[in-house]
Amino acid sequence: MHYSKLKIALILLALSSNSFAAEGMIVKDPAGLMQNIYANINRSFEAIKQFTVENARLVAIGVSAEQQVEAINNGFANTVARLDKGKEERQNLEQLERSQPAQDACSTLAVSAGLNDAACSEIDQTERLSRDRAHRYSTATGGGIFASKTTDVQEVNAENNKAAIEVMDKCDALGGKCIDPKLWFTDSPLTVDEYKALQLQNDLAANINIRTPKVAQLKPGSPEHDRAVLEDIRRENAREQSRDSLNTLQVLSHGTLIDGKREPGRVEQYKKYSESRLGSETWLCQVTNSCTDIYMPPAEAQRRSAELQAVATSLALDQYKSDLRKEALLQSALLQAVNKEASK
Repeated sequence: MHYSKLKIALILLALSSNSFAAEGMIVKDPAGLMQNIYANINRSFEAIKQFTVENARLVAIGVSAEQQVEAINNGFANTVARLDKGKEERQNLEQLERSQPAQDACSTLAVSAGLNDAACSEIDQTERLSRDRAHRYSTATGGGIFASKTTDVQEVNAENNKAAIEVMDKCDALGGKCIDPKLWFTDSPLTVDEYKALQLQNDLAANINIRTPKVAQLKPGSPEHDRAVLEDIRRENAREQSRDSLNTLQVLSHGTLIDGKREPGRVEQYKKYSESRLGSETWLCQVTNSCTDIYMPPAEAQRRSAELQAVATSLALDQYKSDLRKEALLQSALLQAVNKEASK
């Protein structure tokens, strides 16, 4: 059996103690002495064994503690790594959500482009209708300020007869739709024939018949002639203002009709946009995150909110323009009433 240096030292210490004890006394029982020596040796061996076991136990406890500390450290390190990884992935996802366009951006851009197209078509149609009425305006004002000739009664009658025949022919071609008053108030998109019929109704409302201008038969350059020219222009300007107002209402509500093709107007564009959002259960479900199968990130909701605000701003501006036109018409009607009263 091999013993470590510590074990051998303990054995020698035990034997030395017994030897010194034996030298300091008279041995009366040698057999008993030897028996005590062997007993001490056995106890020493037991002590050494017990020490070895306890030492191994302490070493094992230390190793176990180190392993536990290392396992805890590794666990914390893994947890921190996973948290950092999750945070990085979440940041990447949020960045991706912010960088992507709104899912319904195409329809918003479409209504924006549609409103721009409608504005251009409105200008084109208004100018065309004004050119079509230019000859009648010239006849009704005797040529206006820059008159080069004098309008007489026969010319006015001929112009009125021509206009009446054209209107009747158009009404017959449209199957009598020009006498259907529902066209003024319908919310449904008009067909091409209905649109033409509504234009005829606007012409009839503004009165297709023109009167012989006051300037007729007056000597150019005389004060009476100049006063008559201004009176004729004021009267016909008021008529044209009302006629243009009716045309504006028509193009805003029902779009334009150029070269036989009808394009939707502003009201149709706004109505279509509103129905695709506030009138859509799917859209409302998405923006409120009340759908069971669809999740809308906050960034997407913010973009859709910005879209709504942009369209609402455009609508508010059109409403403001409408209020200004209404105010202008009211002021014009008031001035007409005042001028009529003053001329009595």
